[in-house]
Amino acid sequence: MTVYDWFVSLWRTVIPTLVGFAATALAHVYIDVDEQALATALMAGFITVYYGLFRFLEARVNPKFGWFLGLARPPAYPPKPTPEPQPVTRNPNSPYGPPPV
Repeated sequence: MTVYDWFVSLWRTVIPTLVGFAATALAHVYIDVDEQALATALMAGFITVYYGLFRFLEARVNPKFGWFLGLARPPAYPPKPTPEPQPVTRNPNSPYGPPPV
């Protein structure tokens, strides 16, 4: 993963968090709640719904919906290379003796 891809993934996490915070703050204007746990749950709910909605719209409708997550393209991760098979080597000096035949 490149530094840019790392930045993109981080940025696309920060934007929904900020939107969730703002939505929770606006909800407190209209809802008289003093409970810290309810505020935390509201923020987590707003973040989850916001991120899920715009990821769905980005993938299914139009990639431009990615701008609502901060950048118009998701990070691209290169595929992991497949490891080459290693030849099996036998240790003639094994403390357990020679392998059974």
